[in-house]
Amino acid sequence: GVITDPAELARLAREREIENLEFRRFLNRHHVHPDLLHSIGAEVEAAIDCTACAACCRQLRVETCEEDFHRIAALLKIRPAEVRRMYSEPDPAGGPPLLAQPTGECVFLHHDQCLIYDVRPAACRLFPYLTPHESSLGARLESIWRHAWFCPIVFNSIEELKHRTGSTLTRLLAISNSARAPFRFSSTISQAFEQKH
Repeated sequence: GVITDPAELARLAREREIENLEFRRFLNRHHVHPDLLHSIGAEVEAAIDCTACAACCRQLRVETCEEDFHRIAALLKIRPAEVRRMYSEPDPAGGPPLLAQPTGECVFLHHDQCLIYDVRPAACRLFPYLTPHESSLGARLESIWRHAWFCPIVFNSIEELKHRTGSTLTRLLAISNSARAPFRFSSTISQAFEQKH
């Protein structure tokens, strides 16, 4: 079944850290096209109510732009400069302004609901970057995998990708994970994967 409980996601992501690392290496070696993950992501996204979670609003920093300030200002019926002043803060790394997080979560998150959902910044609209043809840094597979510990869509998409690329592979990776030792894929496993696809 689909896993959405935050504590369970974090526990399983920690438990499967080595398995996931080996699985990523396997995907790279066998040149599995990212479109497979994208199509699975679309299916999982349709099955999970993203608005019921809000984990990304607590875990990620959101870059903004002038267009975001204008859309938010129109919703709040204030000037864009006021939105920038009241609801953003400078990026310590010198990038675009970030949505403020005065309490460790997005300033617009209230009781797990986004107060500006219809006009939220592009980074929020595109997250978790599993849609095809997205070309930002966040859409790179390496970035997507880092979100598995808190995002149910990413976690479940990765688990389904494992399932679709071969349950034998997944079982062997689980053995590797429990042993906490690097696992080397045998040519037999590689051949089994190639025969399936």
